[in-house]
Amino acid sequence: MLIDMMPILSGECDKIDLDFTLTLEDDIDDISFREPIRVCGAVVNMAGYMTLSLEAQVRYMTSCARCLKELEGEAIIRYDKNVAVEKTLEDEENDDYVFVHQGKLDIDETLCEQILLELPAKHLCSEDCKGLCPVCGKDRNIDPCDCESKKEIDPRLAKLANLFGDNKE
Repeated sequence: MLIDMMPILSGECDKIDLDFTLTLEDDIDDISFREPIRVCGAVVNMAGYMTLSLEAQVRYMTSCARCLKELEGEAIIRYDKNVAVEKTLEDEENDDYVFVHQGKLDIDETLCEQILLELPAKHLCSEDCKGLCPVCGKDRNIDPCDCESKKEIDPRLAKLANLFGDNKE
């Protein structure tokens, strides 16, 4: 979204209201966005100090990290940044600011980045999801698994079993 900042920069107004949709077409990791993201907010000028405040309603599809069941998720992401005109700050690499270039404010990249940072890293269908059996792949939430995987000792930890006397060898 490219915002024309000239009304604020010229003193014509102190606030620009925003209401738009943002489309993320590429799937990120195992998250897919099947509908555009609705974004509302405003750019406000308070005597030369400008702020950008946005709220994004994100709906996405993903899968459970344990059992791979498909899930639908929803999140509300809040995004607040200070706004500065380019070449007015000593340190323009500062992440606390978004910059106005040639009278325009481009917020797509930083907003997309914020959305991806705020979404959970892992998604679970339920807190007590038992996941899939690592041996046969059976969903342990549906039926208990009959595999011997519970009795199998990881060879890297076999020496520790000797310390406790549990090893039958």
